[in-house]
Amino acid sequence: MDKKEINPLLRKELEHLKDVPERGLQASHAGRENYLSQIRTMKPRPVQAKKSVQAGRRRSWALRMASVIAVLALALGSIGGTVYAAQASGPDDLLYGVKTLTEDIQVGLKSDPQDRLDLYTQFASRRLTEIQAQVDAGEEVSEKALALLEKHTQKMLEEAAKMGEQGIGSALSQIEQNLQKQNQMMEEMGKQHPQGSPPGLLKAQEKIRERLELVENGMNEPQGFRETIKEQKEKSDNPGQSKKDGSDNSNKPETPPGQEDKDTPNNGQGNGKDNGNGNEDLEAIPTDTP
Repeated sequence: MDKKEINPLLRKELEHLKDVPERGLQASHAGRENYLSQIRTMKPRPVQAKKSVQAGRRRSWALRMASVIAVLALALGSIGGTVYAAQASGPDDLLYGVKTLTEDIQVGLKSDPQDRLDLYTQFASRRLTEIQAQVDAGEEVSEKALALLEKHTQKMLEEAAKMGEQGIGSALSQIEQNLQKQNQMMEEMGKQHPQGSPPGLLKAQEKIRERLELVENGMNEPQGFRETIKEQKEKSDNPGQSKKDGSDNSNKPETPPGQEDKDTPNNGQGNGKDNGNGNEDLEAIPTDTP
């Protein structure tokens, strides 16, 4: 077969094209005008317009959400940076309140007494570090730090009192170690004050020794320890509560010893006796005659 010869099947199909007449110019213009007129009469589809509006709304909503997310990211980043910076603050710094607030939040997220005890022990050690830093810098020990140390230690005791027989022993041992650390540091700071320790340190050291004794007794008598902590908590929660019987003798004058059964003269001068009528018979006072 010659390569130049056309395939018979293809030749058969091409022969049908010979019967198609050429398109005249007039017919071409008529078809074009018909096509354009159909385009002019077409109406825009409402669905397409609705989609366009919805797409615009989506873009607007996306832009607003992106703005909100950016603002939140900046705010959270700022807060996170503030909290991070506050961790290195001292008792006299402006961010110290943020530092102690984060500690309170940490405790609030815990429900188990042992977990809360661990946190209070950690915070008490942190206060000791802050106090020691002030002493090393030659600064006056902050009353705020001492008050927080007192608060953390009391909370440690209260959390230990909530534990059962199996956990209270190890809890009291943990508190004892922290109290011994506190006492050692207070003694060292006292040595650094040749003229006498500040009153705040002396008071704190006295309180530490009382609690050491309380913990040691609690290891032998856990129930007695629980009752003591319960009484202390009730007193701290109700500092202005009066006595149960309602009596208050704080303003009653005291009678001098040995004078309980003796009458007190009404005129406050001396030798009168009660005649039973509420009046006194005064003894005659001798007068000198000329």
